[in-house]
Amino acid sequence: MSKKKRFGVSQALTRGISETIHVVENNSGIFRNVILPLSRIELDPDNPRKLAISIVDVQQGIQKKDSLYEQKISELEKLKELAHTIESNGVINPIVVYKRGEAYRVVAGERRTLASLLANKLEIEARVFNEKPKPFELKLIQWIENTAREDLNLDERIQNIREILREYQHQNKDAKVNATLLKSITGLSLPQATYYVTVMNAPEDVYQHIEEGKIKSLDKAAIIAGIDSLELRRSLLHACINGSSLKELRKLITQGKKTSEESSLSIINKRGRVSSRINMGSTLNTSVVRTVIESVIHRAEFKKYADTFLKTNWKNLDETSRAFKKLIEILEYEIVG
Repeated sequence: MSKKKRFGVSQALTRGISETIHVVENNSGIFRNVILPLSRIELDPDNPRKLAISIVDVQQGIQKKDSLYEQKISELEKLKELAHTIESNGVINPIVVYKRGEAYRVVAGERRTLASLLANKLEIEARVFNEKPKPFELKLIQWIENTAREDLNLDERIQNIREILREYQHQNKDAKVNATLLKSITGLSLPQATYYVTVMNAPEDVYQHIEEGKIKSLDKAAIIAGIDSLELRRSLLHACINGSSLKELRKLITQGKKTSEESSLSIINKRGRVSSRINMGSTLNTSVVRTVIESVIHRAEFKKYADTFLKTNWKNLDETSRAFKKLIEILEYEIVG
């Protein structure tokens, strides 16, 4: 039986984890290792891990009428495995928390906290920051913890990276987001950082498949996101969803580009034939069309046509397409006469 592939971290990144935590410790004041009552521990609602299960679910049980019942049951089963280990060996690595009023909020260690409750423990070892880490440092520690200890789906990993970069830019206003910056912040390899940056800027159709969990591989998402041709991209998405390997997807890209080049050459070589119309392209993003239309009718000479588009449902592809065709008719009437 093949071993399940997990999203791991390199030795270089592991070393970076320790360095990052030391930086946070130095910037956030003195920390201390203590034993805390689990009754005073609370989870962070903004943790990018996105666990559905809560402390209340663990303590009182998951209700069948809960809209997230299936997801929580799945998470509970995984926590039971960890709880069994904690019953035998305790929590090997302390959780990381900061004091918040009379409670302690978890920075890293949500699963260990929940599993300890399942194991009927009353206390847990924790590393306590006297002050809450700065937003950027907090997001980075949470990302490192999540990446190193728990499988995340691709959408969650991308959202983690977005939050890290957003907090970094908040502290460094002139920072330009690119793969080199991401590599320096997280310790990722340059190719992997490049893939993340590419996917964060992916076309809408690609990212929709990521959000729906249909694309699970960062590498596959990145090479599909880099394709400009809508037709070729759709073919790749279909192939990816149906289980094509990375090698097979690259082969399809090569074939698609070759076909496109041959088609272009064929058009050039046709004698006596010239374009009779202008191809204005296509998009699946209705907001693009809406922006074009509103930009035109904002001009003084076209404001009289504003009412024509008032009832357009911009979320509907068909209505948006008809609106754009109407705009072209208006422009040809006004400009050409």
